[in-house]
Amino acid sequence: MSSDKVDLSQIRGDWDFHSRYVTNAMEHTLKRANKYWRELKKASRKKGQVPVDGELMEEFIEACMQTRALTDDYLILIECKPTAKRKTKKKAKKKVVKKTTAAKAKKKAKKKAGGRK
Repeated sequence: MSSDKVDLSQIRGDWDFHSRYVTNAMEHTLKRANKYWRELKKASRKKGQVPVDGELMEEFIEACMQTRALTDDYLILIECKPTAKRKTKKKAKKKVVKKTTAAKAKKKAKKKAGGRK
Protein backbone atom coordinates (compact mmCIF):
# COMPACT_ATOMS: atom_id res chain seq x y z
CA MET A 1 0.00 0.00 0.00
CA SER A 2 1.18 3.47 -0.80
CA SER A 3 1.61 6.13 1.85
CA ASP A 4 0.16 8.83 -0.45
CA LYS A 5 -3.57 9.30 -0.65
CA VAL A 6 -5.08 8.17 -3.92
CA ASP A 7 -7.31 10.62 -5.77
CA LEU A 8 -9.87 8.24 -7.25
CA SER A 9 -11.46 10.99 -9.33
CA GLN A 10 -8.27 11.11 -11.39
CA ILE A 11 -8.50 7.39 -12.18
CA ARG A 12 -12.09 7.06 -13.41
CA GLY A 13 -15.46 7.92 -12.00
CA ASP A 14 -16.01 8.71 -8.35
CA TRP A 15 -15.69 7.11 -4.92
CA ASP A 16 -19.11 5.42 -5.13
CA PHE A 17 -18.18 3.82 -8.46
CA HIS A 18 -14.99 2.37 -7.00
CA SER A 19 -16.72 1.20 -3.85
CA ARG A 20 -19.32 -0.71 -5.87
CA TYR A 21 -16.59 -2.13 -8.12
CA VAL A 22 -14.54 -3.47 -5.19
CA THR A 23 -17.62 -4.89 -3.48
CA ASN A 24 -18.67 -6.71 -6.65
CA ALA A 25 -15.13 -8.08 -7.14
CA MET A 26 -15.04 -9.27 -3.52
CA GLU A 27 -18.39 -11.07 -3.85
CA HIS A 28 -17.27 -12.91 -6.98
CA THR A 29 -13.90 -13.83 -5.49
CA LEU A 30 -15.47 -15.15 -2.27
CA LYS A 31 -17.93 -17.25 -4.29
CA ARG A 32 -15.04 -18.71 -6.26
CA ALA A 33 -12.99 -19.44 -3.12
CA ASN A 34 -15.99 -21.15 -1.49
CA LYS A 35 -16.59 -23.21 -4.64
CA TYR A 36 -12.97 -24.42 -4.67
CA TRP A 37 -13.10 -25.17 -0.95
CA ARG A 38 -16.21 -27.34 -1.39
CA GLU A 39 -14.50 -29.17 -4.25
CA LEU A 40 -11.39 -29.70 -2.13
CA LYS A 41 -13.48 -31.16 0.71
CA LYS A 42 -15.23 -33.52 -1.75
CA ALA A 43 -11.85 -34.65 -3.10
CA SER A 44 -10.50 -35.47 0.38
CA ARG A 45 -9.45 -39.04 1.09
CA LYS A 46 -9.63 -38.71 4.87
CA LYS A 47 -12.24 -36.93 6.94
CA GLY A 48 -11.05 -33.53 8.16
CA GLN A 49 -8.36 -33.16 5.50
CA VAL A 50 -8.17 -31.67 2.03
CA PRO A 51 -5.66 -32.44 -0.71
CA VAL A 52 -2.81 -29.97 -0.32
CA ASP A 53 -1.34 -30.37 -3.77
CA GLY A 54 -2.72 -30.10 -7.26
CA GLU A 55 -4.37 -27.58 -9.51
CA LEU A 56 -7.51 -27.26 -7.38
CA MET A 57 -5.49 -26.20 -4.32
CA GLU A 58 -3.56 -23.71 -6.45
CA GLU A 59 -6.86 -22.19 -7.66
CA PHE A 60 -8.14 -21.99 -4.08
CA ILE A 61 -4.94 -20.30 -2.89
CA GLU A 62 -5.12 -17.80 -5.78
CA ALA A 63 -8.71 -16.90 -4.87
CA CYS A 64 -7.67 -16.39 -1.23
CA MET A 65 -4.80 -14.14 -2.31
CA GLN A 66 -7.18 -12.06 -4.41
CA THR A 67 -9.50 -11.53 -1.42
CA ARG A 68 -6.47 -10.25 0.50
CA ALA A 69 -5.68 -7.80 -2.28
CA LEU A 70 -9.28 -6.60 -2.27
CA THR A 71 -9.13 -5.92 1.46
CA ASP A 72 -6.26 -3.55 0.66
CA ASP A 73 -8.60 -1.80 -1.79
CA TYR A 74 -11.10 -1.33 1.03
CA LEU A 75 -8.38 0.29 3.14
CA ILE A 76 -7.68 2.70 0.29
CA LEU A 77 -11.41 3.46 0.01
CA ILE A 78 -11.50 4.25 3.72
CA GLU A 79 -8.65 6.75 3.29
CA CYS A 80 -10.30 8.37 0.26
CA LYS A 81 -13.89 8.48 1.52
CA PRO A 82 -15.45 11.85 0.69
CA THR A 83 -16.31 14.10 3.61
CA ALA A 84 -19.77 15.41 4.38
CA LYS A 85 -18.80 18.95 3.28
CA ARG A 86 -20.67 18.53 0.00
CA LYS A 87 -24.00 18.02 1.79
CA THR A 88 -23.43 21.15 3.89
CA LYS A 89 -22.90 23.25 0.76
CA LYS A 90 -26.13 21.98 -0.77
CA LYS A 91 -28.08 22.87 2.35
CA ALA A 92 -26.56 26.36 2.33
CA LYS A 93 -27.66 26.84 -1.28
CA LYS A 94 -31.22 25.82 -0.44
CA LYS A 95 -31.37 28.35 2.37
CA VAL A 96 -30.16 31.09 0.04
CA VAL A 97 -32.80 30.15 -2.51
CA LYS A 98 -35.52 30.21 0.15
CA LYS A 99 -34.35 33.63 1.37
CA THR A 100 -34.32 34.95 -2.18
CA THR A 101 -37.81 33.65 -2.83
CA ALA A 102 -39.04 35.18 0.43
CA ALA A 103 -37.43 38.52 -0.47
CA LYS A 104 -39.13 38.50 -3.89
CA ALA A 105 -42.49 37.75 -2.29
CA LYS A 106 -41.98 40.63 0.12
CA LYS A 107 -41.21 43.03 -2.76
CA LYS A 108 -44.35 41.95 -4.60
CA ALA A 109 -46.42 42.51 -1.48
CA LYS A 110 -44.99 46.05 -1.13
CA LYS A 111 -45.78 46.85 -4.77
CA LYS A 112 -49.34 45.68 -4.35
CA ALA A 113 -49.68 47.80 -1.18
CA GLY A 114 -48.78 50.92 -3.06
CA GLY A 115 -45.03 51.17 -3.42
CA ARG A 116 -42.19 51.81 -1.00
CA LYS A 117 -42.71 52.71 2.60
